[in-house]
Amino acid sequence: MSPKKRRQRRRGRENGRGPAPEHAGRAGAPPGPEPGAGAPGRVSRTPVVVHDPPDRRVTALWVVLGLLWGLGSPLALAVLLFTTLDAAAVDPADPRGAARAVDAIGTSLIWLLVLALVVPALSAVAAVVLRRKIAAIGFTAALAVSAALVFWAMPPAELWDALRAHLTG
Repeated sequence: MSPKKRRQRRRGRENGRGPAPEHAGRAGAPPGPEPGAGAPGRVSRTPVVVHDPPDRRVTALWVVLGLLWGLGSPLALAVLLFTTLDAAAVDPADPRGAARAVDAIGTSLIWLLVLALVVPALSAVAAVVLRRKIAAIGFTAALAVSAALVFWAMPPAELWDALRAHLTG
């Protein structure tokens, strides 16, 4: 022990602090303060765990996926509606024009389904895999809202028939 610590210890015993010299090192010594508690009025030297902030890349991923769903779905719906309006203006006597119009409607329907249903579904799965509870809840709610609106506008059986007709030619 260093001489400085020895002097401080001696002074502490003389002032009534610390165990008396006759009790030092005996089994029947009076119990001292609990380990880690420190003396009253002293600051604990136990290190505090500071958690790292969430990774910015993951936050950017949620923002991009949220914007893709939030802005892409209404825009894809608008494209589908405008394509349908354009198809109504096609001359029925022109078979090539009608085929192109139906093909454009099918493509815009696929984009709507991808942006409204697939993006929030994959985002919710990614959030679960990355253990982000709030993001998983948010994207699951987005998927429920989108699915309810899409299936309200077009029942799943009709939607499947339209997709099958578009994909098979």
